[in-house]
Amino acid sequence: MSPLETLPRSRGEDIVFVSFFLTIAGLALLETRAAMRTQGVDRRHRWPTNAAMTALNIVVMGAIPLSGLAMADLARDRGWGLLNAFAPDPWLGIAASFLVCSLQSWALHLAMHKVPLLWRMHRVHHSDTHLDVSTTVRFHPLELALQAPVGAVMILALGAPPAAVLLYGIFDALVNAFSHANLRLPDRLDRGLGWVIVTPHLHRVHHSPDQPETDSNFGATLPHWDRLFGTFRCKTPEALAAQEIGLHEMQDRRGSSLVWALTLPFRSILRDTSGDTPGARHER
Repeated sequence: MSPLETLPRSRGEDIVFVSFFLTIAGLALLETRAAMRTQGVDRRHRWPTNAAMTALNIVVMGAIPLSGLAMADLARDRGWGLLNAFAPDPWLGIAASFLVCSLQSWALHLAMHKVPLLWRMHRVHHSDTHLDVSTTVRFHPLELALQAPVGAVMILALGAPPAAVLLYGIFDALVNAFSHANLRLPDRLDRGLGWVIVTPHLHRVHHSPDQPETDSNFGATLPHWDRLFGTFRCKTPEALAAQEIGLHEMQDRRGSSLVWALTLPFRSILRDTSGDTPGARHER
């Protein structure tokens, strides 16, 4: 076997896991030094809930027998998928896998916002009233359980090489953590990085409570799909620092309750914005 084929077998999923949480720890420290926004951080109330959801999701994902690496091994062994049929150069296969995986992630994220039933699950992520590295892993277990089979089908249909699945998994984990970080980057650095990966400035726009901004910047790793399909938005650092985060209906501490977050897909939530009719409900 070539090095590209043996790499995923050296405890590949553990590499993704360790890389992700080391990055989370490093970014959490950086947030205390170069924060985009200091108001509303409220780590004491928010972080225990976000950490508990992380632990729960690790258990749930561990129980789902749809590991990306296992699916890639299966596709290779059976000769399934487009890339196995055409057998391109290994590095070309990795590049193609990166593009398709990022497009699939973009499309699924778009669906999470546009399909009402999916939005009820995904709004758990958007119900956090502050954006920092802890928000990276604030997802309802039902959402992750839905994403797993979608990703598995994509890997099988594409025939993504195991090495590509591992490398993209590491890339996705690191960029996701970085893009959720509460960091103010130098303008020139942010603009440059924003042509290559999703930056904290770009993703903060997506966590705006104003729907046209929430329904933009769906890319989790690459900004190119948003630029291509017209869902790209950017704002000045000053506007981002002043921007509210979360949902208009939930600008209080309800989202910091684990029970509330876990039951949110099954309930309606009242608006709390001034000027709304009392009792009006938002069911986007």
